[in-house]
Amino acid sequence: MELRDEISALKLALEAQQRALAERDAFVAQHLQRIDELERQIELLVKQLKSSSHNQRVLEARLKELLARRRALADTLAPGQLALLFGDAPMPTPPCASEAPDGETGVDKIRPRHRRTREPRTVSYEALPREHVQHEIAPEQRVCPVTGKSLIQIGETTTEVLEYRPGMIVLIVHHRPVYGLSVEDQKERTIDPLVTPAPALPIEGVQAGPALLARILVQKYCNHLPLYRQQAIFEREGLFLPRQTMCDWVMASAFQLGPIQQALRKQILASGVVQLDDTPVQCQGGKGEKNFQAHLWAYVSPRIEGVVFDFAPDRTHDHVLDFLGPDIAGWLIGDGYAGYMTIAGKRPGVSVAGCWVHAFRKFRGALENWPAEASSMMKVIGELFDVEDEADDQKLTADERHKLRAERCPPILKRIKAQAESLHGIGSDKESIEDARKYLVNQSDCLEVFLQHGDIPIHNNTCERSIRQIAIGRRNWLFAGSERGGEAAAIVYSLIESCRLIKVDPVVYLADVLVRVATHPASRVDDLVPARWKELFTTASVGGAGLTACGAAVTPP
Repeated sequence: MELRDEISALKLALEAQQRALAERDAFVAQHLQRIDELERQIELLVKQLKSSSHNQRVLEARLKELLARRRALADTLAPGQLALLFGDAPMPTPPCASEAPDGETGVDKIRPRHRRTREPRTVSYEALPREHVQHEIAPEQRVCPVTGKSLIQIGETTTEVLEYRPGMIVLIVHHRPVYGLSVEDQKERTIDPLVTPAPALPIEGVQAGPALLARILVQKYCNHLPLYRQQAIFEREGLFLPRQTMCDWVMASAFQLGPIQQALRKQILASGVVQLDDTPVQCQGGKGEKNFQAHLWAYVSPRIEGVVFDFAPDRTHDHVLDFLGPDIAGWLIGDGYAGYMTIAGKRPGVSVAGCWVHAFRKFRGALENWPAEASSMMKVIGELFDVEDEADDQKLTADERHKLRAERCPPILKRIKAQAESLHGIGSDKESIEDARKYLVNQSDCLEVFLQHGDIPIHNNTCERSIRQIAIGRRNWLFAGSERGGEAAAIVYSLIESCRLIKVDPVVYLADVLVRVATHPASRVDDLVPARWKELFTTASVGGAGLTACGAAVTPP
C-alpha cells in the first residue's frame, strides 16, 4: 500500500514537473519570438539612420528604447532568472568550469587582444551627383614622335575631384584620354602613352577642389562654424567628410596662401603708417600641458587696403618687434601699451602715435560718478573728431588734412590740457576720473603726433574693427588647436578680412587664388593680394560657383 502511494506521488510530481517545463518552454518561445521581432525593428532603424539625415534624434531615441527592451528580455531568459520564475533548482557547476584552457588556472590574468573599435574613417561620396568634364589634347599634338603618325585613343584615366556648388556638393569626374599607337603600329615599336594633363588642384594629391576648400575656410574663419558642425552639414548634403580630413585640408590651404599674407605684410609695413592692436586667444598646449593665452595681432594702414594678422604665443613686445623687422620706419598707432615705446626705442625711425578714442572711452567710463567733469572733457575731445569728419566730408588729401588740422586742432588741444590740469586731485587713484586724467597726461605726447602728417589717424578704430570678427568667433570655438593652428588662422583671417574691407566675396577670391598661387610667379605674388587681385582678376573669375579648366567641356549630370 505504501509503495502504491509512493508511486502515485511520484507520478503526480512528474506530471507537475512536465507541466512546469512545458510552461517554461512556452514562456521562452514567446520571449524569443519578441526578441526576433525587436531584432528586425532594430535592423530597420539602423538602415534608416545610415540612409537618412532627417529626424536623427527621433530615430536614435527609438533605437535606444528598442535596445533596452531587447536587453530586458534577454536578461529574463537568463538561467538564474528562469530558475527564480519557475522554481527550478540551480544547475550544479561542473568542477572544470573554472579551469582555463591550456592548463591555465581561472585566476590567471590574460591580456585581451586589441581590437579596432571602429572602422577607419574615409571620405564617402557615393550619394553625390556627378558631372563629367571631357579634356582633350590638340590634334597637332597627338602625333608619334618617331613615325609622325596620328595617335589614337587607347584608354582613359579619370581624376575625381570633390567640388562645391552653391547649395550643392558635386563630384566632378575629369575624363582624360590616353593616346598611343594602334595595335598594328605597336608590333613595330612602342612609345610611352600620351595622357591628357590633369586639372590644376590647390593641394597635390588631395581630392578637394578650390571652391570646396574656400567654402570650408570661409565657414570656419568668417562664419565661425567649427569643423565638427561643418561635418554634420556636409553629411546632411550626402558627403561624409571626417573632421580630421577637413583639418588637414585647412592647414594645407593656409600653407599655400602663406606667400600672399607675407606680400600683404610687406606692403603694410612699408607704408610708413601702421596701426596695430591685439586680441587674446586661448591656445591648446601640447600633450599633458595646459592651455595658454596667446594673442592675434592685427596690422593695418590707411594707405593700404588690407589687414594682416600675426599669431603670437604671448604679448611681449619682442614678438611684435620681430614681425615689424629691422627696417621698419614711420608711425605706429595704438593704445597705451608700454611695449610700443620700447619698440620705438629700438627702432630709431619709428614714432608712436596715440588713440583719442581710448582717451574718450576713459572719460565715458567716469560719467556715472563724475558726470559734469567727464561730459565736459568728452565734449572738448569730440571737437577733434568734428575736424576729422569735416575733412572726410570734403574728401581732403593728406596735405589738405594736415593743413586743416594745423589750423583748427592746436586751440582744442590747449583747452584739453587746461581741463586735465583742473581735474588733478578731485578723485583718488582708484577712481575712474583720475584714471582717465592720468591716461590723458601720460599719453599727451603720443596723442599730438597726428599733427605731423595728414595720413596719421587720430584713433585706432580701423584696427579694432578688424579684430571684431575674432572676438565674435570666440563665442563659437574654445581655443586654437595648437600654435601651428594659430598661425594658419592668422593667414586665413588676413585674407578674409582684407576681402571684407574691399567688398569682395572671400569664397570667390579664395577659390581663385588657391589655384593661381601654385603656378603664379613668385616675383608677382603682389598681384594675388586681395586689393590688387580685385583689379586684375575679378572679371576673369567665376563667381562663387567654382572654377573649371579653361576650354574644358562640362557635361551635365
